[in-house]
Amino acid sequence: MKIEPKKILSALLAAVLLLTILPYTALRAKAAPNAADKKACWISFLDIEETLRDKNAAEFTQKLSSMYDNVVKYGMNTVIVHVRAMGDAMYPSSYYPWSASLSTDRSAPEYDPLQIMVALAHEKNLKFEAWINPYRLSRDNKSTASFKATSYYEQFLPYTIKYKAPGGQTCLALDPARKETKDLITNGIKEIVRNYDVDGIHFDDYFYVSGMADSLDIATRKANVNALITQVYQTIKSIKPACTFGISPAGNPDNARTQGADIDTWLSAPGYIDYIMPQIYWTDIYVTSSGVKQMFTDRCSAWVQINKKQLPMYVGLALYRVGTSSKTDQGWATSSTNLAYQYVTAKQLGYSGYALFRYQWLEKTIAAEELNHLKNY
Repeated sequence: MKIEPKKILSALLAAVLLLTILPYTALRAKAAPNAADKKACWISFLDIEETLRDKNAAEFTQKLSSMYDNVVKYGMNTVIVHVRAMGDAMYPSSYYPWSASLSTDRSAPEYDPLQIMVALAHEKNLKFEAWINPYRLSRDNKSTASFKATSYYEQFLPYTIKYKAPGGQTCLALDPARKETKDLITNGIKEIVRNYDVDGIHFDDYFYVSGMADSLDIATRKANVNALITQVYQTIKSIKPACTFGISPAGNPDNARTQGADIDTWLSAPGYIDYIMPQIYWTDIYVTSSGVKQMFTDRCSAWVQINKKQLPMYVGLALYRVGTSSKTDQGWATSSTNLAYQYVTAKQLGYSGYALFRYQWLEKTIAAEELNHLKNY
């Protein structure tokens, strides 16, 4: 009797799904939740555009309060909010133009958005981390044209890289090799830490992105990025030692290294970061040509092996992928306990919490069941 390959795959997936759900159930009974765990939500510039752009002070505060209430509703204790996504600022800055994500024409609002963001978070017992993309000035043709229209374009031009993204869009980035870049980024962080009661500064995975400087070798990329990381770390600690500095690199360690993230050094030597938060955006039902792989668990384990200094580790989770269909990463469509299972798995491996990307999915019906499972763990 001939067995069809599709039936074999279906049976295999069913078995893997059962193995995925059972550990979640068992571990939930075995491991008590830790109230000290970081349970965070990324609020990106896209979330700000969708909900907070072009609002007066009262509207801004009301909308933001509702957003924070949703974060609290799902049991989280931290918000990681974009304050500089593309060479811009969500606050009055001496170094960057106002963000087009906050104000369509980049005009200054009659209030300080960041002051409200931080104060309101603390009122609701949420920690506030200021999220920064250090090098990125634009991400497509539209945002490139927007940045070129500011007076800062000519100012930054001597140390700006113009490149084509993989999709053909024209983008701009500050050159990591230049001292002017390091000083500009550091000065911007200095004004945030001095002027606002932020609990942390947070970088994500935008270092040397594809197309930006493809001919540059990895060792040079790492050296250039490390010069910035150490300068930022020392600056933060000199102003407010309790303010944390963490980085959320690409979840594939090899990809992170290629982008100039010297994760091996950061996680084995002092003076770089206070925590790491790799973006592990896969499930444990990941289909490859050689079979189904536990991609989430494998990647989480790989980061633990790198962490020689045993720094705090948190896992970035792909809330935006909940309920989606994929030919390869099939767990998202076949289970409603992915996030809870991933949190449990990460905890068993030594992680101390998670962050969800990104806020808008807290408001989507498709994510509600997953979020409730995660909250109830």
